[in-house]
Amino acid sequence: MPFLAAPMVRVERGGVEEAIHPGHLAAVDASGRVRASVGNPDRLTYFRSCAKPFQAMAALRTGMALRFNLASEHVAIMAASHNGEPGHVEVVRDLLDRVGIPESALQCGAHWPYYEPAATVARRAMEEPLEIFNNCSGKHAGMLAAARALGAPLETYLDREHPIQQRIAAVIGEFTAERPAEIHWGIDGCSAPNAAVPLAAIARSFAALVTSRDDLARGTVEAMTGHPFLIGGTDRFDTRLMEVTHGRLLAKGGAAGAHCTADRRSGLGLSIKLDSGDGTWTAVAVMAALERLGWLEEAEREALKSFASPSLRNHKRVVVGSVRPVFDLAVTAA
Repeated sequence: MPFLAAPMVRVERGGVEEAIHPGHLAAVDASGRVRASVGNPDRLTYFRSCAKPFQAMAALRTGMALRFNLASEHVAIMAASHNGEPGHVEVVRDLLDRVGIPESALQCGAHWPYYEPAATVARRAMEEPLEIFNNCSGKHAGMLAAARALGAPLETYLDREHPIQQRIAAVIGEFTAERPAEIHWGIDGCSAPNAAVPLAAIARSFAALVTSRDDLARGTVEAMTGHPFLIGGTDRFDTRLMEVTHGRLLAKGGAAGAHCTADRRSGLGLSIKLDSGDGTWTAVAVMAALERLGWLEEAEREALKSFASPSLRNHKRVVVGSVRPVFDLAVTAA
């Protein structure tokens, strides 16, 4: 199939089209059947942070939750791209404390909290950010805990050959149904290995996740949907989507315009990739797809309308334009 992106999101300023974000979409069932698509569903795509539920599951398969007395909050933070708010940092620190691993073992890199009030407080207290503020610190804490449970080295937990990374690769292969030789690997923003597969295979992995009978898969889904604040935080799309739908929808975004959603009612998975790599307006495309797929109730659409059709504002918060979806979606019956 040729690499043909379709226009998905239009940014308008003063009546003039300022930008078009083309991309791709795939809605897939757990068997791998594509039920709806836009652009190229076979577009080779990195999971980026959409991989976190599967990375968390691989860590849990070491038996570490029982060994270290971990709770569902710890599982949620392992699958999170959190804001670095105090509640997030507290759970990551508690996870590390239960395992007996110092913060200095984290190798995710440091950045200030995404949530500006938390970042302001942190900047007043220190000159440089801490690695535990990193949105991926929960994932890295989980990988370290898994390494400890396996009796494997902590210092090299990000190496592709490390036992926990090999287990993650196996889980990615299992849920995407892709052969190991067909999975491409790169390095994520947090320095962890990250897989690239066809976009439809990513959607398939999320469909398989929410329909799985595996106890750890179910536990990961319940942890994420049961603690949506931990997955993102204040004003974050994934958090609000899971809060508003009371956990019926599972949501996990990633960098570079990637996003995945799964509907626990229909058992379908949805993956979206904007070719611009600009994730600013990914939620606009996601909301349009969710509405066209029939995954949202009327009251839910109303509660999430600020994500569906946001206003373009300048630095004075003056409305200067609009952002709208520009694609159609035909859904194939089961």
